[in-house]
Amino acid sequence: MFRNYLTIALRNIARHKLYSFINIAGLAVGLACVIFIILFFRDEVSYDKWIPGSENLYRVENTINEPGHDPHRGTTIPFPVPLAMSQQIPEVNAMTHLIPQSMTVASGNRQFLEKIDVVDPWFFQVIRLPLVAGSPASVFAQPESIVLSQKTVRKYFGDAPAIGRTITITGRQCDSDRQNCQMRAWPLVVTGIMRDLPHNTQLRADLLIPNTSAADPMSQDDKKGWLWFYGRGYVQLAPGADPEAVVSRLKTILDHSFDPRKMINVNLRGSELMTPSLAPFRDDHLSTDQYGGMTPAGSWTTVYGFAAIGVLILLVACFNFTNLATARAMLRTREIGLRKCMGAARRQLIVQFLGESVLIALLALVLALAMVEVLLPAFDAFLGRPIALNYLSDWPLVVAILAVAVVAGLLSGIYPALVLSGFRPTAILRGSASGSGSGVLRTSLVVLQFAVSIGLGVAVAVVFAQISFARTIDPGFQKSGVVLVDAGNITTAARESFAQALRGHSGISDVALSDTVPLGDSSHSDTLRPPGGISSQVFRFSSISPNFTELYHMRLLAGRLLSQSRGADRHRENTPFNALMNATGARHLGYTPQSVVGKTFSVSEASMTVVGVLDDVQMDGPRKPVEDTFYFYDPDHLPFVSVRVRQQEMAATLSSIDRTWRAFAPTIAMKRHFLADDFDAQFKADERQGTIFGLFVGIAIFISCLGLFGLAAFSTERRTREIGLRKTFGASTNDIVWMLLRQFSIPVLIANAVAWPVAWYWLHDWLQGFAYRIYLSPIYFAAAGLAALLIAWATVLSHALRVARANPIHALRYE
Repeated sequence: MFRNYLTIALRNIARHKLYSFINIAGLAVGLACVIFIILFFRDEVSYDKWIPGSENLYRVENTINEPGHDPHRGTTIPFPVPLAMSQQIPEVNAMTHLIPQSMTVASGNRQFLEKIDVVDPWFFQVIRLPLVAGSPASVFAQPESIVLSQKTVRKYFGDAPAIGRTITITGRQCDSDRQNCQMRAWPLVVTGIMRDLPHNTQLRADLLIPNTSAADPMSQDDKKGWLWFYGRGYVQLAPGADPEAVVSRLKTILDHSFDPRKMINVNLRGSELMTPSLAPFRDDHLSTDQYGGMTPAGSWTTVYGFAAIGVLILLVACFNFTNLATARAMLRTREIGLRKCMGAARRQLIVQFLGESVLIALLALVLALAMVEVLLPAFDAFLGRPIALNYLSDWPLVVAILAVAVVAGLLSGIYPALVLSGFRPTAILRGSASGSGSGVLRTSLVVLQFAVSIGLGVAVAVVFAQISFARTIDPGFQKSGVVLVDAGNITTAARESFAQALRGHSGISDVALSDTVPLGDSSHSDTLRPPGGISSQVFRFSSISPNFTELYHMRLLAGRLLSQSRGADRHRENTPFNALMNATGARHLGYTPQSVVGKTFSVSEASMTVVGVLDDVQMDGPRKPVEDTFYFYDPDHLPFVSVRVRQQEMAATLSSIDRTWRAFAPTIAMKRHFLADDFDAQFKADERQGTIFGLFVGIAIFISCLGLFGLAAFSTERRTREIGLRKTFGASTNDIVWMLLRQFSIPVLIANAVAWPVAWYWLHDWLQGFAYRIYLSPIYFAAAGLAALLIAWATVLSHALRVARANPIHALRYE
């Protein structure tokens, strides 16, 4: 019986080549999309699950609740917090710190600026990263030691043995007041080699040193500060411990450890100012890395969204099969009638037709796997990570993919099987059976197909419109031609000399210094008390050189700019000083730009007078609102150098910048980049998302059009006699074409009504992530709907023209 069913199925596939191609091609494309999404899903949820013991690890995080500001969630934590948790909370078995520092690493004549992770000596016992040389318990037994990854060993030592070799780290070390900074070099001995970390981890660690080393830039006073947010802290809870109970105890510890009222004049308890939380280590990538992870963050919303789109695309392909199978049911009525007359039960017919649909799905799976193999390298390059499919080692995944194909086949064939097997043999053999299935169902499936395509089309239009808007909106500063140099690892005197030397280059129009730069991740906040006020408000404070505003072409709204020649414009400890503020800050304090000039505010132990008001600047990009900000001049805290380069001399000027750096800091590797690159980088994730949506739109439309093409071919074939009669009674070619186009236009128009509300809901929520966003205009929805209608017309038009232009004599002889 099985052989008979298989033979008939193969004969039907070979006999009806067009419809077989439509079904197999549509399912193959849909299955290929599902396979890619399954691979993406598996990769996203695999982060850090390969680390032994990570099921009980948590990252200590916090939410800062500054008065007058929205809550700010972050992944960094004050140094004393994890230590206090391990000492005072019994459920905490262990804790460790990880604090990234930028330092120069040298071995022989090889010198690079590297990110070095400063960790506790027991780090590898808490976070059990794989060591290929050295023991987790003793690798940091000596303070002046370092652990390198395998690729870092090859970078500095080639294929030579690295254990016991010396590597030199150079960095800046300051006293407790961050004054009297000096450059120092420390020789460290390689005591361990760590296996290169895979891409699916939140950690980016290639060089690690213990925080007992003299090379640790963090002072002992900073390690006691409850309001200095340095690096990340991790705790290992006892099995079965309740994280919420641990957080509750941590809040009590914070309330007893520091008092914001005395430290920063904020009327909040410690746990109210800094609300702690514990994030499961294995979930950080998809849950809280978006608040400041070491690697690009994932998102459960993205994962579930892509999974839903994959399911929808596969359903679109299944709808094709269902539509064509039910529409062509009449062609198999005699076969069904004869089988029933020969004793075939309805159950057997259902099994036969379901078997045919599963066979088509399996053939489509073979084609889909071939497509995946061909496109997988491009998929890896697009995501920027290696994603492999190994049929032997990944056999559970292969079984899951096979199951998806079988389910797709069953889902596609269940309704046609029920329709076909329900025909009565007497009606069939008399020729009175209606074998076309439900026209309402076919119309509904076409509506759903195009609703998916239209919804994704609207999403593509809005995503790229928002990106274009964010790129072109005035950020309040001029970004082109600015080179940023991170000079935080050299002394203040060397930095000033470096900047002064650059000003003499003909290819450089201006040089400014600051403690923060546009789109950078460094910022400093402090409390401010208005004149006559009792409560304090938190403002962002940025230290800039007086010419910073001119270099970035920032607009002055009222007052004057800071000046190098005015002594009061220079910040000194516990001494009155002048500053600039932005328009948003003035507005939030109840002033206009003109009226706030000359007002004096209390900041820490000094008074600050506003001498000018600047227009708002999007220092954090278009996603975040402009913060209340003061700009002041403190020459001792200006680690960043901004260099405006003339475009026509770019290459020669960059080489000159590098040579000048080596003249002032020969032992320190240089770190520079373009501000425009930072500006472009903030849109990469959204552009990738828009591109993916665009691909999905193309795929969904392709599959939908395949089905529509098949339905149009069948419909025009079945209506040949009707069309001949219409032409005989005077219908023109245009009348016939419009009749057929109208038939397939109605489902597309209904699909718009289905897709638009869903698309609006999702896109409205997505746009809330931008402080500066476009208006969700009806034009985007109308354009997507019109495009879908035109594509549907183009798909049907060839059949409509062929039938409309046919000789009516041949049409009337049909049947």
